[in-house]
Amino acid sequence: MNNDNHHFDYIVIGAGTAGCLMANRLSADPSNRVLLIEAGGRDNYHWIHVPVGYLYCIDNPRTDWRYRTAPEPGLNGRSLIYPRGRVLGGCSSINGMIYMRGQARDYDHWASVVDDPAWRWQSCLADFMRHENHYRQDPGADAEHGDFHGYGGEWRVEKQRLTWPVLDD
Repeated sequence: MNNDNHHFDYIVIGAGTAGCLMANRLSADPSNRVLLIEAGGRDNYHWIHVPVGYLYCIDNPRTDWRYRTAPEPGLNGRSLIYPRGRVLGGCSSINGMIYMRGQARDYDHWASVVDDPAWRWQSCLADFMRHENHYRQDPGADAEHGDFHGYGGEWRVEKQRLTWPVLDD
């Protein structure tokens, strides 16, 4: 057996959005050997590719690890489903095709806890923008939110295609 087949410069664990992006960036250099490992299966389940399909993916052992929160007194002792993707694409494959960043105050809190300003929201925003291919930044598109979104990255963010008053609200 040739040992070169088992040598990797980088091993990325988890083929969710971040893992796939990292493996893609690392493998852009042809001298790097990159292994991407995902515990879940392929994303060929038809409900993954339909926006309302998340209803069939969450708490489904085919696509979700089926974690639950600890019972909470404020919920009368109930626990909640805590969806975590168990499929190529990770949680982004079971989230109803929603793109959402974390709260700025969470990043600022993490920076405070670890005493590292690199975790502050303003520091992380540039990284989010570098990874985005956001429809608002497309040349010729409405640039109303130009300070917060990027264009040309791996994360394609499209405009919502349907309009319902409840969604708009």
